[in-house]
Amino acid sequence: MLIWCSYCQHFYGEAAPYDNFTITHGICATCEPTVFTLADADIAHARVLKAIQERLFEAGSRSDLGAARRIIEASRQFNVREVDILVGIMAPMLFQIGEDWKYGPVSVTEEHRFTVFCEKVLDLVGARIAAVMPADAPPSGPGEVLLITAPGNRHTLGVRILALWLIHNGMPAWAIDGPLDIEALVALVGRTRPRLLLVSMALAEQAAGIAAIIRRLSALPDGARPRILVGGYAVKMQLVTAIPGADLLTDIGRLKQIYEETSAA
Repeated sequence: MLIWCSYCQHFYGEAAPYDNFTITHGICATCEPTVFTLADADIAHARVLKAIQERLFEAGSRSDLGAARRIIEASRQFNVREVDILVGIMAPMLFQIGEDWKYGPVSVTEEHRFTVFCEKVLDLVGARIAAVMPADAPPSGPGEVLLITAPGNRHTLGVRILALWLIHNGMPAWAIDGPLDIEALVALVGRTRPRLLLVSMALAEQAAGIAAIIRRLSALPDGARPRILVGGYAVKMQLVTAIPGADLLTDIGRLKQIYEETSAA
């Protein structure tokens, strides 16, 4: 389930069952010190977000980028951030379209068209966010959180969306948009020294490639080895329940806490 704050209307996490994209409300860590009870307005907020979710899905089914732009612009009046739409609505929509393709209702062509639509929305929102980012915002280049896809996983849209959300939430992050062989990755990590390495895993069989990455990174000297987190479809669906040397991440809302833990270590 997708958790949005009832008060600031920011997306802040996920909860089991992770393949259920129903929008629910709670109180984020920023608002919690000043708010103690949920109000009747929570129901109205949830309905607004559900409407945004449904309208964006309809726009995606028609590849209507103009409609998506209007929906996102209209969401501002409800204090819904564009970056939260990406990670709290758009990314789950990609997950759902993948499920629909897997079980038959959606064709390969329709799945590809929807993915292209989401890429265009990401480019649109990313450009708008970059235009208003404060001068002291975290960089989008080599930073403390590096996001990649597992060997064999060619779908980079999810890590690109997550990197943008992390930057917007004060964590210097960058995503590799394309395949990267293990030796090139080890050299990159050794040179840039990220605190966290996030790996997106689509299929259970990609675990072998991730294990190979972990073995190579373990040879780096102390201080150069990042903490490794693995998430994605295979983790959310519990197709993989353990990878030695890595932590499995089902709730991206925990990333802020993990990032702060590595900072304090």
